[in-house]
Amino acid sequence: MEKPMTRNVQKTLGIRVALVAAVAFPLIIAMSARAQQPPPPPPTTGTNVAPTGGAAATEATAERVIVTGSNIPTAEEVGPNPVDTYRRDDITRLGVRTPTDLVLRIPSATGSNTTENNTNGGDGSTRISLRGIDPKETLVLEDGRRLATADSFAIDFNRFPLGLIDHIDILKDGASPIYGTDAVAGVVNVFLIHKFRGLEVYASYGNTNLGFANDRGEEAAYLLAGTGDDKTNIVVYAGLYNAAAIFSRDAEISHDPDKNAFNGEDVRSGNFAGRVTTREFLGLAKEPFRSSTVDGLKTPTPHASANQFDNTQYTTRFGAAIPSERSLFNFADLTPDVAPTDREYLYGSFDRDICDKYLTVFGDFLYFRQFWEGGLAPAPFGAPDVWTDSNHPAGISGAGISVPTQNAFNPFTVADYSSPGGHVPGASFITIASAAPAGTQFTTGVRFRSIEAGLREQKNLTNNYLFTGGLKGNLGEFANAWDQLKTWEWEAGVRYNEAYLTQRLEGITNNFALRQRLLDTDPATAFNPFGIGGNTKFVKDAVYTTAHNILDVVLLTEDFTVRGDMFNLPGGAVRFAVGGMHLGNTFTSEPDPLIREGQTTGFTNAQAARGSRDTWSIFEEVRVPVTGPTWNFPGAYSLEFGFAEREEWYSDFGDTQRPKIDVRWQPIDQSLTLRAAYIEAFHAPTLFELFSGQSQSFPNVRDTCGGCGTEPQVQQILAGNRNLKPEIAYEYTYGGVLTPGKWWAPLQGLTLSADYIHIDLREFTTTLDPQFLIEHASGGSGGTQFLGPSFIQRAGGPGTPLTLIFTPFQNLGTEILSAWDFEAVEIFDTTRLGHGDWGTFTATWNETYLADVDIAVLPGGKRVTAVGKFGGGFQGPGGGGSFTHNRWYASLFYDGPSGSWMQGIDTGVVVHYVGQYWDNSAFTFFSGHVHPGFEECNPVTGAGCQGTSDRKVREFVTLDLIINYTFNLPPPAAQNEVAGYAKDGGKNVKMKDGKEKNVMPVSTAEYNPCGWRAWLNNTTITLGIDNVFDDEPPLVLAAFENGFDEQTANPKGRLWYIAIKKRF
Repeated sequence: MEKPMTRNVQKTLGIRVALVAAVAFPLIIAMSARAQQPPPPPPTTGTNVAPTGGAAATEATAERVIVTGSNIPTAEEVGPNPVDTYRRDDITRLGVRTPTDLVLRIPSATGSNTTENNTNGGDGSTRISLRGIDPKETLVLEDGRRLATADSFAIDFNRFPLGLIDHIDILKDGASPIYGTDAVAGVVNVFLIHKFRGLEVYASYGNTNLGFANDRGEEAAYLLAGTGDDKTNIVVYAGLYNAAAIFSRDAEISHDPDKNAFNGEDVRSGNFAGRVTTREFLGLAKEPFRSSTVDGLKTPTPHASANQFDNTQYTTRFGAAIPSERSLFNFADLTPDVAPTDREYLYGSFDRDICDKYLTVFGDFLYFRQFWEGGLAPAPFGAPDVWTDSNHPAGISGAGISVPTQNAFNPFTVADYSSPGGHVPGASFITIASAAPAGTQFTTGVRFRSIEAGLREQKNLTNNYLFTGGLKGNLGEFANAWDQLKTWEWEAGVRYNEAYLTQRLEGITNNFALRQRLLDTDPATAFNPFGIGGNTKFVKDAVYTTAHNILDVVLLTEDFTVRGDMFNLPGGAVRFAVGGMHLGNTFTSEPDPLIREGQTTGFTNAQAARGSRDTWSIFEEVRVPVTGPTWNFPGAYSLEFGFAEREEWYSDFGDTQRPKIDVRWQPIDQSLTLRAAYIEAFHAPTLFELFSGQSQSFPNVRDTCGGCGTEPQVQQILAGNRNLKPEIAYEYTYGGVLTPGKWWAPLQGLTLSADYIHIDLREFTTTLDPQFLIEHASGGSGGTQFLGPSFIQRAGGPGTPLTLIFTPFQNLGTEILSAWDFEAVEIFDTTRLGHGDWGTFTATWNETYLADVDIAVLPGGKRVTAVGKFGGGFQGPGGGGSFTHNRWYASLFYDGPSGSWMQGIDTGVVVHYVGQYWDNSAFTFFSGHVHPGFEECNPVTGAGCQGTSDRKVREFVTLDLIINYTFNLPPPAAQNEVAGYAKDGGKNVKMKDGKEKNVMPVSTAEYNPCGWRAWLNNTTITLGIDNVFDDEPPLVLAAFENGFDEQTANPKGRLWYIAIKKRF
């Protein structure tokens, strides 16, 4: 059953569809007024301009355009930078339904991506990481300008409406001198549509109900309209997307956290009502262990014995009386694999030539709203305890909570701890309010989980506002003074972008109220953490609450650029670009008082934080052609060198200068292009890394102390660090592009490319993996200094349970990465066979091969490899995803021939491949079962637990199918024609090359311009299936949440979808 909030989201879908229809209807009526004119011919594949009537298309001419990776326009088909371009049709053909789908399908996006699959610790965002270094090392732009991040860390890719994307350029090397010195791993530049004629309406529905993931419906719709003339362009867009949830229980791979059958760990939780330290309440038992004294008992008898060891209503944990399904909590019964989400978009853009092309004004706005409803299991109490004192500033009980013996439901009379009271300022961000009254007698180690409060729901509402405006033009009017000025262009722009996130946190515990109810001696108003029957409504209303958090990030961008030709050399013009930029960035986090003071159980307590930064920069770029098509010699058909440099001044980190040098060489002709570059990058810490307050997390870990009794989940404290240093990167690339069709006719249409990249990133800023710390900090003993303050703490020193891991942001050692990108594209026109036009086949192979990812955690320390493994080295499972060597996709598509009913066919198949890699050995250590029976391996004492060899994670291969059909009906007869067939139809017509081609008869039958034919014309119907064979993602035992790599795969299984698109 879906959650109530999900149903409410779906109920509002009809309202939003009605709003889109309300906008569309007047535009449709206006467009219908033009229906008396003959309908235009269909658009060519890949165009984003709706068909218009008028003159025939003229022959294309080479036009200089700005390509991602340079500020200098070029007319060359192959530039000096390795850039992959995905156009609207390419994105559709890849089976992409959401931004997460796109990230999971791009081979160069690997490792530490963040996707909609990350529900525990996620926020609904999708973040792309080229090469797997980290999302913050990939610069994401919109129309070449910067964006405000969702949390001052990385850009949320969900902000881009798929129906509005013109194309996406992925620059797969660094571009620090061009866009800013933090463009370390590469640049993803998303270009939106700014020129469109006509009206396009789209609607789509998809579902996973034919696969293993049960029912998950998703709907999408948009309206795109544009108008203008030779001086003006106006575009508007409105879109929406809605998707339901997939729950962990819906998929075999995630329905049970017990992975014993695969030599993994059973991470079902021992934090469950009825347990006190190592003893459990017999009310959880089954026959024959239930007796008349406990049969039907929901809570132990109050104050009946000295302690849990003397109480006959309690039994030994790991005994035979209580099976594991009763003493361990399976959180996967309640939690979502993929959370429900709801998105709306509103966009408008315009540009107007005021003085011909000498002066143009432009502007756009984009509003993005996202509602995301994440879900976490009911909260476990403890880690940290709700009580502190001078001896235990992080919590009296190392595991579970402490309950005063005076509590009305406490079954014990003798305390195991008497608190001296007191508070230690600065020991943690938990306030003095948690301090126990001096002399309070406690029963420690009491376990409880707030099942009675239901799923913890994190409801995130994002409002993202973007406004861009500026002027641009050229200096051609001054060309009389200097001829080169006719090539000079300039542009000045301002962009304001604000990302405002509100988090509503439901089903969490108010620790102020909980402590009060734990001290209560009245059974009518006291909180009962010992029973399994739940508390009264009065108590639940008092203890469980809703909190909120507000995050606001603002980025103001001001930039100016001038570009053009300086002078001519025999090989061509020396071109340049110079400019400057100012960035004003602010970051604010405002949790409510409960969260700020560390007084909630069940959510990440965090302190308020704020920070700001101003950055000023200037850049220069020049391209020098030594030879070119107009002047060259053997071995140097075209040889061009490029140099770029950027100087930046930070308000908090001083200044830096970083260069880029590149060469582009065509030794024979345009068929072979060789290229190479050297780049340096400087990445100042983000505001989040510097100024974020302390916050909590509860990762899965395995304690190296086998008999210490550490729980599978322990408290982790994360924090910003104002002493961070900038990251420095040194990079080089080389590669080439080959189009051998000019050399040998059978290879016409074939393009091959290969590029190598090497990145040496130093002083890398991140938080250390908790598991790494446990294994390397003096064998996991408490109080060890490791790159700073005490990183791990235990309840009572060595040999006791691990209770706290402290992981602030740190400058670590180096990450050295080497990778190859390969691509092969074959476009086969069947007319080459000499038997007429039977259409066009397009085959594509796109692969990224990670050769090496070497990590040195400490500067100058030993380097270890992370490639071919799960987890990002010292970032671990929570920060890495899979670093497989091979990742590729292959596709084959067919486009029907023009001039027949097959013209509208566009169909194909895509295979996606993620290679094998090794699981994290820290989570594949059991030789037998952990909990069922407990005879082979005892996780508390460590008896019988033996490590196993590394486990290989299988490859993940999926196949997608898609078919599009666009109706292209013949135009109605003109007034001077007779209905039937054109008189020239069915004849052989001589073409420009001297050959004759049979032209099919063209129908001139007239039809009602408002009839069904007019509505069907230029309509595209799409049918598709993602993951045709319903393959589950491979099992990853080290995966934190649901048993698979959420940053590389998804749990949707087979997804079918249908879409309709109409152009007017």
